[in-house]
Amino acid sequence: MNLENIFDKELDQKRGVLRLKPTFVPRNYPALGRLGIRNYSAGKRGWLCERWMASSVVAKGQTKIENEGLSEIDIDGVKLFLNDVLALSPERMLGKNYAKLHNNRFGVLTKILDIGKPIAWHVHPRKEQAKKFWNMNPKEEAYYFLDHPNKGPLPYSHLGMHPDTTKGDLLPILKRWNDDKVLDLSPAYRLNVGEGFLILAGVIHAPGTALTLEAQEESDVGSSFQPMVYGKVRSKEQTLLNGPKTEEEAIELIDWEVCTDPKFYTKYHIVPEMINEDEAVKEYWVYNPKICKKFTGKEVKVTSKKKAKMSEKGPFLLLAWKGQGTVNGVKVAGGNPKTDELFVSYEAATEHEIVNEGKDELVFFKIFGPDINT
Repeated sequence: MNLENIFDKELDQKRGVLRLKPTFVPRNYPALGRLGIRNYSAGKRGWLCERWMASSVVAKGQTKIENEGLSEIDIDGVKLFLNDVLALSPERMLGKNYAKLHNNRFGVLTKILDIGKPIAWHVHPRKEQAKKFWNMNPKEEAYYFLDHPNKGPLPYSHLGMHPDTTKGDLLPILKRWNDDKVLDLSPAYRLNVGEGFLILAGVIHAPGTALTLEAQEESDVGSSFQPMVYGKVRSKEQTLLNGPKTEEEAIELIDWEVCTDPKFYTKYHIVPEMINEDEAVKEYWVYNPKICKKFTGKEVKVTSKKKAKMSEKGPFLLLAWKGQGTVNGVKVAGGNPKTDELFVSYEAATEHEIVNEGKDELVFFKIFGPDINT
């Protein structure tokens, strides 16, 4: 079986647009059933509360499952992951320059978070520390809160720290490791639908329960700084010291300058910005290149029964949120994980046609990797 020939034929037939199978990853925090699947229990492994999209990242969990987290191309009779086809046809998928610059990787992982309780207060490392402690990529991420009637029990996120917080305030809590007083050091912000936050690597945070579209660098590492979660004290070695070996090393993972910036909210709060508007289509930046340097993202709305010819500088993930239509003839529909996720290759990205075939507005997101729009 010549996989490259099979893939090239598929890409030709689909005019550069590939359907991806949905990928769900279990975590220990409960789900609320907002990912479009009926059974979201993963038994002893927790709940299916994260959906990973256009993923070339293997999920890091206490139980190692082969290929967990990787996105699979939807081709009848053939099992091919996205990272496989990026290696098979990097120039067609990513463009010659982008493929060379980014080692044949898309460069961004996108998730939908469906959490029924806030995630513990944690931090993702910056470049030097990610390499030193985990031999992994750093992890900058950004959130956009999706329109869903269920915002969960606590749609607030603890982000950063109060401006007067010092290492001397945090270290004793980490040393005694028996409560959740760390959250007293961190302001909580309301999660408004249609808004979001940029979370730079090194920024400590505890995401709340609003349904969240998250874009991030391709990485799955970090340290948790919250000893007690949901009334239980967790293992310090598995959460805080899973990379650093001392509390003093751990607190240096935090970017103290950014986390205690008095203008944190103003600098890192995301509000969509109009790109253009006409009778057929409206485009907004949700992950704006003015502040997002590791990835970018748009929300696009196409009017009922209208078509839009569009052009982008590079490949992207397309996630349909509402409505139905086609992208270069490939059907897409929001609300169903089997029909809402596409990867638009470089060949199609530079010139593609989107048609709204339904009676309602077609709403979708385009997520781009680094250097495409920055």
